[in-house]
Amino acid sequence: MRDVTERIFKGAISVFIKKGLQATTQEVANEAGVAEVTLYRKFSTKENLFITAIKNVLEKKFQSHILELAKEKETEIFIANIIEDRLEILSKNYELVKMLLSESLKGNLVNEINLPEIIFSGLKKGLEYHFKLKNQTVDIDFCARQLGGIFLSYVVLPNEQRFNKRTAQEKKDISIKHAKSVLATI
Repeated sequence: MRDVTERIFKGAISVFIKKGLQATTQEVANEAGVAEVTLYRKFSTKENLFITAIKNVLEKKFQSHILELAKEKETEIFIANIIEDRLEILSKNYELVKMLLSESLKGNLVNEINLPEIIFSGLKKGLEYHFKLKNQTVDIDFCARQLGGIFLSYVVLPNEQRFNKRTAQEKKDISIKHAKSVLATI
């Protein structure tokens, strides 16, 4: 039975990435290779299917280990690591991220699957933890917004090459450059 659910999730994500919430359950069922009634038996509504499928992906792909990164003693390295980690994940999931941002801007996402909110709240927790360990007072909200702006710019603004396609050294250089700019303002 888990195989059917996984097929439904995979089909749903594929269709929702292309069409957002405008996708039909029939399109999802066709993509997943199941009957439309199976979707309704498992998820009752298209919105419930959307939320469940997206939550499943967000938990797998975007589950933040930011609190682990926050233990880094050097703030510049900590921020560079956050930047590199998040840009890698966002660029690997570019199409999904674009769809979620679009649906978020339309006001169609509940907070549990609102990617900007998930990213922002995760950043704030990591920053609070890091600066608490260092016994420093920093405007966490401002710092998280700066980092969020960096992430958003790599998703929305065209780049000659996606972050995840760059060399390890290029990724490191970009992350450190952005980390230095964030540190200059806190």
